[in-house]
Amino acid sequence: MTPTELLAEPTDLGRWIAEALAPVTEPVFPELLADAVRLREAIHDAARRVVDARRVRPADRATINGFAARPVPFTELGHGGVAMVRLRAGSQVESALAAVALDAVDLLSRDDGRLWACEGPACSLLFHDASRPGRRRWCAAQRCGNRVNLATHRRRRAAAHDQPTTQRPRGTAC
Repeated sequence: MTPTELLAEPTDLGRWIAEALAPVTEPVFPELLADAVRLREAIHDAARRVVDARRVRPADRATINGFAARPVPFTELGHGGVAMVRLRAGSQVESALAAVALDAVDLLSRDDGRLWACEGPACSLLFHDASRPGRRRWCAAQRCGNRVNLATHRRRRAAAHDQPTTQRPRGTAC
């Protein structure tokens, strides 16, 4: 299964930042989209290497650290005592990417053995298992877990139908 690119246009990036973090009121240029994709790929490659118990490549580490060093969003007290995330003026997208990079640094530097690859056959997602037992197998039980369990159920049911039945004729003793 080929992954679907969800950041195809600059507007896709602006929409994602607004949904995930805070509204973007500045234009999102193609260069910023290219930066976001570069950061995403570096994080994914680094996480994949951590899952596989390999060292993070220096180039990926440098990319993540470079974005993490940029000005980060800030939180301010809004009306009614609500905390509101604000992106840095003049560099809102860079500010959002800095927050993503800092989250990646936090995640990739944990030495808890809970970063996993989803076991869903058509899934390429990686996830951090924060469950109490730490034994999750899927990125989301509702999506990949249900698909795997349903496929297993159907295979078992099909195998049961293929088995010849060995029933005794009625009225015979054991």
